[in-house]
Amino acid sequence: MRHEEISPDRYVRIPTSALFSVQLRHLMSEKDSTIGVPAGTPAATAITGITEWVGSWHNQGVSVGWDWGVVNGIVVLLGQKEIRTNIQLIATDHRPVPPGVAQIHLFHWIESLPWRELAINDLLKGA
Repeated sequence: MRHEEISPDRYVRIPTSALFSVQLRHLMSEKDSTIGVPAGTPAATAITGITEWVGSWHNQGVSVGWDWGVVNGIVVLLGQKEIRTNIQLIATDHRPVPPGVAQIHLFHWIESLPWRELAINDLLKGA
């Protein structure tokens, strides 16, 4: 399959080794009080929300979204297993990376982005 072709399942297949070269830009972030907070966090004081980032890989659009929350005064990604994306990471043999391993790679990639500074802190100023 050529990189420019869209796969029937709509996943954009990206080699794990190339993930950090994909450039994303902030699309939107907003507070969402319906998101569950981690156990032990007082719900009345919790702030939660979503953020969505977009980019491209070889002329194919990619999207990555996740839930975030303020836990003990720190903005964190909630639910590493709940990262929403149309990216399917592939190994050097072009086979899909197992989902659990892909989630770890996606989490580290997201944490390399300045998402707190660009998307979340402005929302919290008015909180």
